[in-house]
Amino acid sequence: MRNQSRTRRSWFASPPILSRRFGIIVFLTMIMWTYTLFTFALYRTEPDVPESVKLKEQILELSKQYVKALSDEQGAGEGKNLPEAYSSYDLKKTMAVLLDSILERLGKLEKKVDHAISNGTQNLLRNISSGLHQDGVSMEHKDGEGGGGDGMDSKEAVNKAKELVGGGVDCSLTEAELGGFSSCKAKVAWMRQMWKSDSCYAQYGVDGTECSFRVYLSEVENWCPRVKGRDNISLSLNLQESDKAEIRLEKQGLFNLMQEPSKFRWIKTRISRMWDTMWVPAAEEFRKIDGDKTRVRKKILVHIGALTKESGFKIADNAFNGGPLGELVQWSDILSTLHILGHDIEISTATTTLGNLLRRKGLTNKMNCPVKGKNLYDLVYIDIVGMKQLKKTIGGQWQQFSCILRVIDSFGTEPAYNVDVYIKKAGTKSSWGNWNLVPRQFFTMFPHTPDNSFMGFVVDHQMDTTKADSSTKRTNRALVYGKSAKFWTDPWIRRYLDKIHKKFEIHGTVFMNQTTPAMKNVIPDYVVNHGIVSGAEIQNLLKETKLFIGLGFPYEGPAPLEAVANGCVFLNPKFNPPKNYQNTKFFQGKPTSRALTSQHPYTEVYIGQPHVWTVDVLGSELDVALDKIAAMNTTTPYLPFEFTCHGMLERVSSYLQKQEFCTGEKQWPPLSTLQIKVSGIGQSCRDRCMEEDLICEPGFFKQLNSRETVENATAVKCSSAYAVEEIYAPAMESTLLSTKCYTQAHHLLYSCAGGGSNHKRVCPCRDYIRGQVALCKECRGE
Repeated sequence: MRNQSRTRRSWFASPPILSRRFGIIVFLTMIMWTYTLFTFALYRTEPDVPESVKLKEQILELSKQYVKALSDEQGAGEGKNLPEAYSSYDLKKTMAVLLDSILERLGKLEKKVDHAISNGTQNLLRNISSGLHQDGVSMEHKDGEGGGGDGMDSKEAVNKAKELVGGGVDCSLTEAELGGFSSCKAKVAWMRQMWKSDSCYAQYGVDGTECSFRVYLSEVENWCPRVKGRDNISLSLNLQESDKAEIRLEKQGLFNLMQEPSKFRWIKTRISRMWDTMWVPAAEEFRKIDGDKTRVRKKILVHIGALTKESGFKIADNAFNGGPLGELVQWSDILSTLHILGHDIEISTATTTLGNLLRRKGLTNKMNCPVKGKNLYDLVYIDIVGMKQLKKTIGGQWQQFSCILRVIDSFGTEPAYNVDVYIKKAGTKSSWGNWNLVPRQFFTMFPHTPDNSFMGFVVDHQMDTTKADSSTKRTNRALVYGKSAKFWTDPWIRRYLDKIHKKFEIHGTVFMNQTTPAMKNVIPDYVVNHGIVSGAEIQNLLKETKLFIGLGFPYEGPAPLEAVANGCVFLNPKFNPPKNYQNTKFFQGKPTSRALTSQHPYTEVYIGQPHVWTVDVLGSELDVALDKIAAMNTTTPYLPFEFTCHGMLERVSSYLQKQEFCTGEKQWPPLSTLQIKVSGIGQSCRDRCMEEDLICEPGFFKQLNSRETVENATAVKCSSAYAVEEIYAPAMESTLLSTKCYTQAHHLLYSCAGGGSNHKRVCPCRDYIRGQVALCKECRGE
């Protein structure tokens, strides 16, 4: 007991250290509890629940990981088997663009949610700022949120605006002025509310006045017409004095710009093969004819998105294994043309290279205003995949670049697929469209879409197409246009080739993978297959061939023109009904409603017999054509001028010097070439002009966009008139009771291709140079 009592007493009486520890624990517990209560109170006062923020971040992150995994799988799957047919290749392109678009949208969603979360705080700051400005006080905000950042106070900003606008300038807007600037009102309204959101607006002289908004939106950006009295004053970064462009005849300077050998191997091979025998003589001839004209030297960025690793296309890797070559052909000729014409170019085939080039010039994706000072580039040549990459790289600077873009777009982009407001209304969504550019900024491989510009390419050939006596005697040898075995798989093709084989010895250049016997079996035994051969070997084969056989696919490639230029006759399969997005999977999702009447419509329309025979390959037309072609003792090479080196130099030079989409002030082609025609009901202006052997010229539409012009052209008085955002305007619609006239309310919706089921369109047509349809007859002498 004594021991127990001693133990009990010592436990209660002697532990001062333990009691102090207990007190400390209690104190810390109270502090933690107080902190928890305080945090909970803050949590309850927040306008948004933090748990939703966490969920948002998790959803976005998981979505990004999912889409990136899909994209990586898509890219990883390429190149393991036989080179795919063009249709499979095109699907991969579409998937890559679609996946990239999803990632971009996720990024935008994240920004919008972040903005919504912080909206309460920003509104409070704006209210405080507004109150201070009412008393003539200018707030400075950090991180570019205020109108007077970067050391610029309100007085300096106002003085700069006064210097820009000048005294006594009328800054009002009339409906007539707004005709070609459908977004101007919305942008001015946005500026009224948001001009303080970034200090860069104040640095350009924006001070909250209507005039400063107008000057900025017309001369720094390109949303509005210029302020009256300021037509000869320019803040635009795109209109700078440059040196005179001089013709270059050496290619090494161009090759020095191609930094990635594996991506440029095929392009360099083509350029080298054609340089001395084709490009240099054409450049000398062009200089002789065009020598007295002053050509402004441009600073040009070339970004080829299709060659980037991120695209997943592997075009350069497959170029020597039967892969598609159309894009490589066109880009090699564009690079050659820009270099020979004397322009300063920079080339990018990687998104990291693109970012480095732009950062070197002081541009980041966190800026809202254009970079001040001398313009970064005068022009940017790019493809649609590259545009996706550029937009992601430059962010808010997109508007600075949008009007200087020149987009290489093989199949074209019609206005109905280009303008977001119309796409939402008409349901014309496309993975490749919705860019809101001037349609003429899209450059096609063939002149099939007059709403777009025709870039073209150069046809490689060894025959002299300029001499009248250049015909040659040839045996009945045929070469099939189809280097992938998958092009030969349709059941009708065997019957088609069997019929041709009765009169011709058939050769092929098919890539054969010995591990796929099923593909090997589709090639008839009587075909002499040379396998994949070089460009020079193809030229030699074509010189010994009489008949070049189309299989109905690929569509609109360069090879038929090469064959005709080397003296072959092209057998062009006719499509009945014509192929378009409604009946052919290949065209689904493409930003065009165009219908192909044959495998190669250009050769059908602009060349024809005796060089091109467009026939129903399953009917009696084929027998007639084969008899006549086999009976030919000689064939003559033919090549339209627009597909020669000289033709491309002339055309691209005209575009470089005459096309201007940033201010909308330059009229080209000249208005003197305009011929007004009225379409039939439902007929497109493209078809109406072609009936008169003319070309629809979209650059003239704005001259026709008035009620008076519609009345004069149709010789009918309008009982009512409407401004509409429709691809058929300007137009008229007549009923028994009334005649309605329509003018165009959106300048990007002027359309040569568009039509309306009940409308007669007022069409702007012009003449053209035979063999150079991109230019009017008067354009050559300008």
